[in-house]
Amino acid sequence: MMAKILGLSSIIHSKFENESQLAKALGWSRQRLWKITNGKRVPSLAELDEMSSILGCSIMDIAVFYLPQKSTTVDD
Repeated sequence: MMAKILGLSSIIHSKFENESQLAKALGWSRQRLWKITNGKRVPSLAELDEMSSILGCSIMDIAVFYLPQKSTTVDD
């Protein structure tokens, strides 16, 4: 999960100095954004759409951080 959080953080910091600025741009509370960016809550499609619009990326660029990771082990 840490790699996912770092990936999302890099997208956020490419446009904003900190998450508080993003929360303000979204019109969200800082706590709401914190829960989403720290994996405590999975964002809705509407929230993903809002975030991607503000961040200038696709919904999938953000949604990928919330998809389950596929195991790299192969079962015989």
